[in-house]
Amino acid sequence: MLSLIGFLLIIGTLVVVHEYGHYFFARLFKVKVICFSIGFGPKLIKWQSKHNQWCISAIPLGGYVQMLDEREAPVAPELQSMAYNSKPAWQKLLIAFAGPLFNILFAFVAYYVIGIYGVYNLRPTVQTLNPTPLVQNLKTIPLGSTITKINQHQVNTWNEAENVFEQTTSKKQILNLTIKYQNKESNLSFDLKKYFANSDDPSLSNLGIYPFKYLNTISYIEPQSAAARDGLREQDQILAINNQKVTSWFEVSQIIRSSPSEKLKFTVLRNKQKLEFTIIPDSSNDDNGQLIGKVGIMPTLDSQLLVQNSYIQHYNLLSSLNYAYNSCVNMAQNNLAMLYYMLQGKVSWHNLGGPVSIAKASGSALHQGVKAFVDLMALISLSLAIMNLLPIPVLDGGHILLYTIELLRGRPIELKTQQFLFTIGLILVLTFTSLALYNDFLKLFNL
Repeated sequence: MLSLIGFLLIIGTLVVVHEYGHYFFARLFKVKVICFSIGFGPKLIKWQSKHNQWCISAIPLGGYVQMLDEREAPVAPELQSMAYNSKPAWQKLLIAFAGPLFNILFAFVAYYVIGIYGVYNLRPTVQTLNPTPLVQNLKTIPLGSTITKINQHQVNTWNEAENVFEQTTSKKQILNLTIKYQNKESNLSFDLKKYFANSDDPSLSNLGIYPFKYLNTISYIEPQSAAARDGLREQDQILAINNQKVTSWFEVSQIIRSSPSEKLKFTVLRNKQKLEFTIIPDSSNDDNGQLIGKVGIMPTLDSQLLVQNSYIQHYNLLSSLNYAYNSCVNMAQNNLAMLYYMLQGKVSWHNLGGPVSIAKASGSALHQGVKAFVDLMALISLSLAIMNLLPIPVLDGGHILLYTIELLRGRPIELKTQQFLFTIGLILVLTFTSLALYNDFLKLFNL
């Protein structure tokens, strides 16, 4: 229920913001608006104002602003000057651009408010290593060392470290770290060629470098999971699996993932007593379609270490502008980089998410509090703007491209050509939408 409420709040708000951008500029340029709809399909609620109809429709996956247009229906002579298609190209371009623009402005304002409210930061201190075998010598990074520079770029928080890593390592495929350990600075260098050739999610955490530590204590058990069925409980401390001592949560995870449908003997500590349980992991598919084991347990974060390694930073009214700008730029760069890597095949299309993914994230953020929820809204708003600005006909970016060509040519592209381009664009959008829904289906039913 929390996920549904969060989903409707986020999608409803962002659809209103996006469509109001189109609506505002349409009214500004004296285009007759027929209907402003939140949602698609049958109209559930509708009311008429002085200028246009407003409605809430049945399918809450978007919205639209219907404008008077001679290409869609005959227009009375006295209203032709108010038809969308009769306006100059630069006005139509701005009307198309206004939706994504309002989403960007919404994200900026949200990040600005978050900056003043207080930003939770993790220091760029390495607390756990689970090195990928694709990169040699990562174990030489001392636990407790603080990363001060990545590829000669200064970093002050873990989030900055992740952003700098993503932005500076993909071309040279070399990671140069400057670290501070026991009051001494040193430089380390790692070759990432093999890693980039095989990884679809470039990040420090994907390398196996973490700013926090997981304990071998179970914090959560999924209802009706293998762990729940076979007797494990929250707060059980996992000591060994198949009589093999486990010293980190990553060892626990690796053993479980590599043992789908195989019997595993768990030795746990519960209320100062050692107990043994036989668990048979359920079989599941990961994002790459590989068969893995899953028992439905989550680890406990070392909260004491996390508190020591974190702080809240409050920006003033002026510096929060810079924080909001940098947040928008970094998020936009990450979105575009992810899209670029996906088109190159370096990032799996399984990372595409649709309504179910948004709903799950919304519910989780709503549970964490207002700040986390607003943060997620800003991220999705920015992602929505970037997606809509892609130069694909039927999207706002496609319209912007067509009106730019119209400006340069001095006349619109022929109607048949436009219809052909819109058909191609629709096929592309439906393909991406189908992939996102398919991924949602797999995640929903754990296939």
